[in-house]
Amino acid sequence: MAKRDSRATQASEPAPVADVPYHRALFGALGWGVVAFALQVVFGGTGGTTGLLIQVGWILIAAVLAAWPTWYAARRRGWPELWKLFLLAAPAFWVLRAVTLILDRLLFH
Repeated sequence: MAKRDSRATQASEPAPVADVPYHRALFGALGWGVVAFALQVVFGGTGGTTGLLIQVGWILIAAVLAAWPTWYAARRRGWPELWKLFLLAAPAFWVLRAVTLILDRLLFH
């Protein structure tokens, strides 16, 4: 009976959190920022140097905000590898990038 109780308490305890530093998640999200910047330069009509700098600012905001859920998920899953963090950051980064593009349209155009 005591063995059954110890298994139940072990199953209900949360998994230990891995030691993944925030800056690694930030680097993973910044990888998508580089991709977004390249796409902006190649396909986007930035409107000159000022427009390009504004877009870089929006990309940095998206990357910093996307790094937080990436870091949280990486700690829970125990994924310190940078390539995994890069892939894990993709959904959050691209959703936030879409939001920043909409905000840019609303505020500056």
